Amino acid sequence: MLKTSKQSKSPEPAPAEAESLTARAYSLLEEMICTLQLPPGTPVSEAELSSQLGIGRTPVREAMQRLARERLLLILPRRGCIVTAIRPEDEVMLIETRRVLEPLVIRTAAARASESERQQFAEIAARMKATQRTHDFDAFAQLDAEFNRLCVAACRNEFAGSMMQAITPLNRRFWFIHHGRTLSQEGVEAHIEIALALSQGNAEAALSGTERLLRYVASRVGQSSVTA
Repeated sequence: MLKTSKQSKSPEPAPAEAESLTARAYSLLEEMICTLQLPPGTPVSEAELSSQLGIGRTPVREAMQRLARERLLLILPRRGCIVTAIRPEDEVMLIETRRVLEPLVIRTAAARASESERQQFAEIAARMKATQRTHDFDAFAQLDAEFNRLCVAACRNEFAGSMMQAITPLNRRFWFIHHGRTLSQEGVEAHIEIALALSQGNAEAALSGTERLLRYVASRVGQSSVTA
């Protein structure tokens, strides 16, 4: 006969629930780091973040480990964890990577997107034009994230897609370094150009817009005064 314990423990979260909590912790922390709410060099602790976010320490720890793999956090053995420094040479290497990876994703998305996805690209382009008129940064940022996810889905290449997703947070943080919460006309227009071309399945025009965007991004390197 089994004996029952007099002390009751809180049940462990189900796997799906734990995964959801980890994803939420990651999303919140990634947003705080990429938008510079947690500036470069800021010390962070698992316990403090768990309390601040209202999420258990295990999901927060797993989110922090993912952010460390994505080079947004630096784990120092026996010394804790800090938000990684921002170095111009890192941005140069990131742009070099984007010049190889993004044309692949864009070219294959232009060829492989479904009719539904092409319609979504057209809608994103129209909504981006609206944010340009109203100077609505938050709306554009949401559309940009939607655009990136759609490109990854439409390219039908899991390897290229996973690589794009891995560098997207770094791209976002560099954007906030250079622009803050203001819209860049050149950057927005390049995104619109790419989205419209993808809606039409026009790989050549989409690649031209991608090169325009990357030239613009490269021109901003070294212009930031943010240091760590």
